[in-house]
Amino acid sequence: MDSPEARSGCPAEWKRAKRAREELIGTAGEARERAARVAAQAVLAQAECEHQRFTRWRIDAGSQGMMAAELRGARRYYLSTRTLYEEATRYGDSASSVGAWARLADLHLAFAHKLDEMPAPVDVQAPDARSDYRRQMRQLMSTFEIEAALAAARALDAAGVGAAVTPEPGAAAPQQPPQLATWVRGSCEKLAVLDPESLAGYPACAGAEDQR
Repeated sequence: MDSPEARSGCPAEWKRAKRAREELIGTAGEARERAARVAAQAVLAQAECEHQRFTRWRIDAGSQGMMAAELRGARRYYLSTRTLYEEATRYGDSASSVGAWARLADLHLAFAHKLDEMPAPVDVQAPDARSDYRRQMRQLMSTFEIEAALAAARALDAAGVGAAVTPEPGAAAPQQPPQLATWVRGSCEKLAVLDPESLAGYPACAGAEDQR
């Protein structure tokens, strides 16, 4: 039987994430916080790699059966990548949580984009049938857009929690990744399009609607 590594399209990232999880299990005390941060970053890196592979997945025109099989394959890859992003939020590292939620919003929108780009099956010829097919795709897209808005809001929530944490006296504040501002800005911009009414709850998003 193939190992999970063999099934992953990102073997190097899979190995690093696996090693980081194992090291976290055997770590206690003061070192555990750092080990958890390393694990979160490693899992997030694997999710990013898988995300890039998912984005390149194309579903070309074909029969309904062939395209449905391709779509099921894309959905399995999407779900496995989604699971990695969600795992990265559970290690207690605020910066990784912001990134995981923000990039999960991008993943949801990537699936919606694929549905929008999908051509009608070659064996769906009648105008009414083709219109019905596009309507079904639009309904599916809306579910992923809702998920994207929820993930973007969670990214902003995680960013707010991280900003509210005050380091212990004499302790160095954890170094924030350079992408943090990009993740927050991208989440604001997504909410401005997908759920503009929620922006009032996020002062950091002031002006995001003007950038649409």
